[in-house]
Amino acid sequence: MNRHRTDAISLAFGAVFLLIAGWWVVGRTIDIGLPTFGWTLALGLIAVGALGLIGALRGGSREPATSRPEQPEPWQPGDED
Repeated sequence: MNRHRTDAISLAFGAVFLLIAGWWVVGRTIDIGLPTFGWTLALGLIAVGALGLIGALRGGSREPATSRPEQPEPWQPGDED
């Protein structure tokens, strides 16, 4: 596995969304009533935060799958260096 630089922006947004999700969990234990829109917003933020963290920590190359390294041409009789 190749090491790469961490994308700080994606990591920061993922951390913010996880903090919001944690705040939501604490709110659930304290029994703060949320309207239906609040539930939808909270679940959406959790999903976006999880996707952001997965994208930031996933790694890998960003090259297209069709790119191939160039192959050297085969040796032909008469080819001299």
